[in-house]
Amino acid sequence: MRSAWDEVTPNAIYQVFKSLPLSKEGNDGLIYLYQPIIGPTALALYFQLIGDEGDQKELEFIHLDCLNALNIGLPDFLVARKRLEGMGLLSVFQKEDAEFGKMFIYQLEEPLAPQAFMKDVTYSFLLNQAVGDRKFQQLTSRFQPKRIERGDYQEITANFTEVYGQLNMESFALASEKLDNISESYQSEPTKRICTNQSLIDWEYLIALAKKKYIIEQNFTPEFKEQLSIYASLYGYKELELVELLADVVAIDTGEVELKALQRLILERNKRQFKPQVQPNVGENEQRYNLLRQTGYSERDIELIKTSEKTAPFDFLESIKTEKKSYVTDNETWLLRSLVERSPLPNSVINILIHYVLVIQNNSTLQGNFVNAIATNWSEKGFKAPETAIKYVREYVKEAKEKQEEKEKRRNTRPNNYSRNNVRVEKLPDWAKETKKATKEPAAEDPNIQAELNKRLQAYLKRKEGES
Repeated sequence: MRSAWDEVTPNAIYQVFKSLPLSKEGNDGLIYLYQPIIGPTALALYFQLIGDEGDQKELEFIHLDCLNALNIGLPDFLVARKRLEGMGLLSVFQKEDAEFGKMFIYQLEEPLAPQAFMKDVTYSFLLNQAVGDRKFQQLTSRFQPKRIERGDYQEITANFTEVYGQLNMESFALASEKLDNISESYQSEPTKRICTNQSLIDWEYLIALAKKKYIIEQNFTPEFKEQLSIYASLYGYKELELVELLADVVAIDTGEVELKALQRLILERNKRQFKPQVQPNVGENEQRYNLLRQTGYSERDIELIKTSEKTAPFDFLESIKTEKKSYVTDNETWLLRSLVERSPLPNSVINILIHYVLVIQNNSTLQGNFVNAIATNWSEKGFKAPETAIKYVREYVKEAKEKQEEKEKRRNTRPNNYSRNNVRVEKLPDWAKETKKATKEPAAEDPNIQAELNKRLQAYLKRKEGES
């Protein structure tokens, strides 16, 4: 698996470029509208790069100075950088230099002004999803364009010709080449937009399904496809599920789908918050899975990793509870929402945590103190990938068993007059202490129980896909 060090190192040199200074409107959009989506670290990185770009004495910088200024590590820097890239705020260019190794150009893009941001259905959807309905309405009101009630007033504004007369067309023609050159020099690249992965959807298949629901093909404009790609990325929707959603909001008489209506439906069905994550592409995943197999991970582990990465935490929890013939309690819903919103753990690691507590430990519910203690421990250790959590749990269970066996061995071989009070008791970490249960639990990491529950979990998720 590629690490942050494979992509950038602390001593790598970078330059910063921005075609125009950050405008006040762009600054407002960045602080109030982009920040809830990209997070405070990515926002701080953008302003750090703005500061570098404005340095009058230095043209080149090293990443180590940037890391120190932001007080973050390289993995956090890379996550923040990619969040800027994904939202169209940063373009990254790289070259290999014979003397200095990898060198970068960071091209800062102008954020959308608040009015353009709120007008764009994709950006406004992401903001609504990040801050919730109440705060979204506040921001909408704050940046609403002002209008004046003219009443009985009639416009009497003078036009250009009335004031300045006709242009001298002969002079204009003589200067046209020079004016064209100046005009071209002021042409700027179009505003960067969100980077979406449209390969998640088989568009030919989806459009064929849509036609069967009387949804016309003219709906599938580039903007419409981009919006559907966002939904597929956020919630893991497949083609069948997307078509069912479209069918709920299609106008029967015309076959047209209004994006705003679709957005309202999606928000209503997915009230819980979502933390954006950077996902590797398919080729990188296959290489990574092969490497994991070579380093001792079983096919069962690989399937669990894949499931944890493609399933939202709430769906993951719901599927396990369903297979255990139980249900998700209100306390578990709030606990999971708090984890997703507040912890630095990615969703895939949160899913492994859920699996550890409910499957490996065989608890009936997620207990707040127990789960938060584990999450805090894993956050401090910097877990960013599900395989890291699986390896840690497995090593802990093995170590705990070995200590228990050693303890039993010492107890059986020591002299009868040896004082029991002198035995040193190994203290387990808080997160590893199991809660009391009314019935006896099976041993942790029971392969038969884990395999059976994993099998049923996979079956449940496939069944859920087929029902959509």
